[in-house]
Amino acid sequence: MLMNGRLSAQLQRNTANLLYSDKGYLVIDIPTGLYDDYNQPITTESEIYVECAFTDKPASEQWKAYVDVEELAAEVRFNGPVPSKGDRFKLYGRFGGDTTINETYEIFGIRNRDKFGYSCALKLVVV
Repeated sequence: MLMNGRLSAQLQRNTANLLYSDKGYLVIDIPTGLYDDYNQPITTESEIYVECAFTDKPASEQWKAYVDVEELAAEVRFNGPVPSKGDRFKLYGRFGGDTTINETYEIFGIRNRDKFGYSCALKLVVV
């Protein structure tokens, strides 16, 4: 049996309501159209709020074909904006709480899960 649009939308809503209890921001660099002295584009950061499912214990065997598992520090799943490699993810809160967590990760692997959003491999950003 093939899923119709109504059933697909219902599954998408249920997934978000049941599984996405964490909070974060997808950080995207947006070009301003200007260039610096080295002819590199000047960008501004845009933070997009996402409800997500975050884990700091990712299943490395699932990412083996996509990324270097030595750098794999975490995994996040969300519906919403389309992520790109090199974008950053800021974890804000875990387990439905408002506890502020200030960790920033770089997205270095993406799997499109169609109606269920995106699954992203994360590596820790060291400043």
